[in-house]
Amino acid sequence: MKLDPRAITVLLVLLAAPAALTRAAQESSGETGQEVLVSRVYRVSHMDPGDALMLAHQTCLDRRGDLDSCRHEVQRRGWFTYNTDAETQEAIAAALSRSDVPASSLTLRLTLLMADNTDRPQVRLGKSETAALSDIRQLLPYRGYRLVETGQLLAQARGQIRLGGLPHYTAQFIMQDRPGLDESTIQFEAFELSRTFALLPGSFADEDQGQGPTETESLLRTSFAMQVGETVVVGTSRLDGDDEALIVLLTATR
Repeated sequence: MKLDPRAITVLLVLLAAPAALTRAAQESSGETGQEVLVSRVYRVSHMDPGDALMLAHQTCLDRRGDLDSCRHEVQRRGWFTYNTDAETQEAIAAALSRSDVPASSLTLRLTLLMADNTDRPQVRLGKSETAALSDIRQLLPYRGYRLVETGQLLAQARGQIRLGGLPHYTAQFIMQDRPGLDESTIQFEAFELSRTFALLPGSFADEDQGQGPTETESLLRTSFAMQVGETVVVGTSRLDGDDEALIVLLTATR
């Protein structure tokens, strides 16, 4: 019996249909092994957008370890778009939620003292600064201490405290976010104190806003941890040989 060609075509279509449907189901459910990457928009209100993007990227790399599946497309002021798998997106969202919070009420107070071998009246400081100075002066070969300058600011993850005058001092710092520590512990990843002073006439230097030639030098670089409510001696820096030393005190309060 001779089969109708049209019947043969219909039979082939019916035999192929289950296989095609199976492949479609596998592709829709991810059973083919092809991972689906999704795009998600993130917006931050308090963090720097660049810092937020770095946090998202590091979170993705920690989980994936693959640059091809950790990509961002757009960065605008306050928001960016990130591409990766859905589970990693949830991890990124959680990390940003923990970090994108208003600035704390933490206040940092910087106190600079000059120590030398001149007999001076006792310097007047706050209770915690007095206690810190009492501890450090036993280790230093100086008799007199005078207050140079003090300044404070509401702390954020990074910032600077500039003390006026000329020479003027500037403290720049970066506080590290360390999940797991209670709020009473502060970790300074980097802390640097520099001094800007006027040069003698005729010295080669750029003009500083029309105020004459100046030069800036770094006096102290360190990292440390401290508790809220205490004063720590960040460090000392010898000036003019061994005749003078600058003592740097830092107090943290809420």
